[in-house]
Amino acid sequence: MKNNKSLMTIFLIVFIDLLGFGIILPLLPYIAEKYLASPLQIGILSATYSLFQLISSPILGRLSDRYGRKKILIISQIGSAFGYLLLGLAHSLPLLFLSRIIDGVTGGNISIAQAYIADVTTKKNRARGMGLIGAAFGLGFIFGPAIGGALSKISYSAPAYFATGVSLITILATIFFLKETIDEKKASTSPRTKFSFHEFKRVMKLYPIGLLIIVFLMLNIAFSVQQGTFALWTQKTFNFDASQNGWLFAYVGILAVVFQMKLLPFVIKRFHEKNILLISLIFMAIGLILIPLAKHPNFLFVSLFFLPLGNGLANPTIQALASENVPAEEYGETLGILQSAGSMGRIIGPILGGEIFQSLGKDTVFYFAGFLIISTLIYLKVRLK
Repeated sequence: MKNNKSLMTIFLIVFIDLLGFGIILPLLPYIAEKYLASPLQIGILSATYSLFQLISSPILGRLSDRYGRKKILIISQIGSAFGYLLLGLAHSLPLLFLSRIIDGVTGGNISIAQAYIADVTTKKNRARGMGLIGAAFGLGFIFGPAIGGALSKISYSAPAYFATGVSLITILATIFFLKETIDEKKASTSPRTKFSFHEFKRVMKLYPIGLLIIVFLMLNIAFSVQQGTFALWTQKTFNFDASQNGWLFAYVGILAVVFQMKLLPFVIKRFHEKNILLISLIFMAIGLILIPLAKHPNFLFVSLFFLPLGNGLANPTIQALASENVPAEEYGETLGILQSAGSMGRIIGPILGGEIFQSLGKDTVFYFAGFLIISTLIYLKVRLK
């Protein structure tokens, strides 16, 4: 790696940030149910964060290209802390929605972190660098859901307050330990760092970025269909509570860390990134289709093995391929647009999943998500040069 110290710093910051997110995510359906929310409303609540993240990601990414990664990252983290605090104070469904809106508006910090990784890596090791972000996600989902599940025994507000404290630690870590990679004076006068709709359209037309954006969109729709209804499915199928689901999320997080820290560097040395992406989609489809076939809770550990395997290989590979085809001064915007596609998927997925769950049955959700991944795999195979 070109700058191991910088990589480890951004890794720790993203881990602490995702720890707070992981604490809240598995609990949202239960918090919303407390206010008599339907499965469809729960899906919309999950999608609200992503809707506002979709809007903000390319804007924050471009602002980080122009004014520096560190400054914009701190602003986004302050928004997350305030969103978690409001979630803890919420006493109605509208306030729950408001808390997710605030967090979503400033929720483009992952694309900024990815742009930072692109700044300090070479094309050769960029996928491995992006894998550190995925590993930070995984660690966040190991400890986050377990902590959230344990604190939910006290109250549903306790995990939100804990997440607020975690976010404040992230802000301090960014202020004191993260070094800026952008020459602000040079970047602010460059025409390439100006945000405009014309620049947005130009990036969208680039190959293979346009194709990767579509694939990332479909991948996130499928994953969010599963993620938005999984807790409800285990509740109805095996009578699981928030704590039990928290441990399942933790299991997925452990696998995500292992796959992205150990398996990803191994396969990158031996296979082309395009082939890794195709194989990863096969693993995801297998994992999704196996979930409704689980007749015993222990079988979930088999089906949930394939999901982080596929997702853990696909995400960093897509991000690396996207950043390899644009100049350095456009990393923030390009990865921001890619994250917006992911956000769009996380908007459509929970709503679609909630409606399918409610109208067509709990098992149909996962078969549909698996079919979506298979369709994406075929499309990618045809279009990829």
